[in-house]
Amino acid sequence: MIAPSIRNWFNILKRTPLHPQWLIFKNSSAQKRQLAEKIQGRLLDIGCGNKPLSPFLNPGVEYIGLDYPPTVTKGYSGKADVFGDGQHLPFKSNSFDYVTVLDVMEHLPWPEAAFSEMVRVVKPGGRIITQTPFLYPLHDLPHDFQRWTHEGLMRFSERHPVSLSVITHHGKPLETAALLTNLALAKGTLESLQSKRLSSVLLPLVILSFPIINLSGWLLAKLLPDQGFMPLGYTAVFQKNQTQLIGPTDL
Repeated sequence: MIAPSIRNWFNILKRTPLHPQWLIFKNSSAQKRQLAEKIQGRLLDIGCGNKPLSPFLNPGVEYIGLDYPPTVTKGYSGKADVFGDGQHLPFKSNSFDYVTVLDVMEHLPWPEAAFSEMVRVVKPGGRIITQTPFLYPLHDLPHDFQRWTHEGLMRFSERHPVSLSVITHHGKPLETAALLTNLALAKGTLESLQSKRLSSVLLPLVILSFPIINLSGWLLAKLLPDQGFMPLGYTAVFQKNQTQLIGPTDL
């Protein structure tokens, strides 16, 4: 019971440098707002979870959140509008202006099939917005299957009838290093607590180290150039080619 209590306590601090993942959370709202500003018309949000994108959407956007039932049982408070498999979307072809898949692709065992389905359901000229981690620990096991590089994401436009509009990385090298250090310390200490190892006595020292590591990584990252060689992840926007695709119409 100690480890879950510590996690719950840290959730209160996630917007402060005291949290081991502060370097992610500090920009999360701004990133979602920036993504949402692009979206108009009818939106399908695959793997919607707690619907974190919804509060930032423009008025008039028709939001449809889809999630996989076993995922919802992991504790998400949000309720999907439709339950289904992202690799077999239950929607008509050419029926959405935008499709978002944010931090979900790594959890799909067949991402090529899922991407084909996204291309099918988005209208010609419509856009698919993907966000994927790169240097980030394994999570939601056993459903964590792959990571992509900048070049790997570009290849989707070679295998599918889409063009890559823009791709950006997030996380400067020293921010990434600081985050990974904090996560390694947090994970190791929690496991020590759960197994009642002697190393669990280091917990106060580990907690005190979080703000030092966070602020050091953040400040040093501002001073050094960011060449994108060590990112936390990527956001890529694909636009469907102006050709009609024939596909199944489940609804």
